[in-house]
Amino acid sequence: MSSAANSLFFDQVHWRVIASGFDTERWFNDGQAVGTGGIANPQPTRVPAGHYYYRFASSSASRASRFGGGWWVDFENFNLVRRFAAANGYSLRDAARLMLALPYAWTRVDQLVRALLCEPLRAYTGPGKAAQGSSAGGDRGTRWIPTQHVRVRQLYIPGLFVDDGRDPLFERVFVQPMEVTPLG
Repeated sequence: MSSAANSLFFDQVHWRVIASGFDTERWFNDGQAVGTGGIANPQPTRVPAGHYYYRFASSSASRASRFGGGWWVDFENFNLVRRFAAANGYSLRDAARLMLALPYAWTRVDQLVRALLCEPLRAYTGPGKAAQGSSAGGDRGTRWIPTQHVRVRQLYIPGLFVDDGRDPLFERVFVQPMEVTPLG
């Protein structure tokens, strides 16, 4: 079996902490574990090449964030979101926000990124946890809880973008250019 392209990152434990939804920067600065969202009990998994993966992104985010952010879903879980939207009269955008617990303050969810993986990766997977929205703006203090009757397994893929002066991993492991579809 070939080695995962992100093995170096996956072996660093702080990525699992991030997958769990904890804010490592604040934690390192004051010693307090602060978190919201993330994956409940993240489990390691292999992400095989030759499959499409999906990411709900924000057009206002940087290119590195839109394409190199760690949060993805596989085809099976993307279809859960798509079928839920169709069956319940939601737009794909609103269904993703609801099922993945994506507060307005975090993302516009106005782009769908579809990417074909050409090198195997490692990731953490599991159902999402509740996320606390901002007290201002569209969230108005809302606690976003992922749907419980249809559970979407999210992927957190460490190391797709690390600001270290080298070409980002996402540019090498996904067929370029990635497909971007606007969501209204």
